[in-house]
Amino acid sequence: MKQEIDADTIKRIQADLMDGFDEELEMELEDRTELGQSGEERISEDRAYRPHYFRELFKLQAELVILQDWVVHSGHKVVILFEGRDAAGKGGAIKRITRRLNPRVARVASTSPK
Repeated sequence: MKQEIDADTIKRIQADLMDGFDEELEMELEDRTELGQSGEERISEDRAYRPHYFRELFKLQAELVILQDWVVHSGHKVVILFEGRDAAGKGGAIKRITRRLNPRVARVASTSPK
């Protein structure tokens, strides 16, 4: 599915990504301190991969925004299903995936039986 993207869409995606850089960094540090390591320990361990991580994260989030625009335009439906054990990181992944999506179009639903 190769599709031409207009300049306005690219500008909107870039603005959204730049706006969220600080928020993403704060969320990442918050998640890591919840795991029991201090922010300083994790930052020193992660200096090498952090720029690559955020570059790839922003690229993938931009692809999801493009996919969402296509879904709205075409009327198709997309379901993304996460399955895994407790504390496997599903919640953090879902947060990062849905971070840039329009909440009027995308929604998260739990299917766990209670």
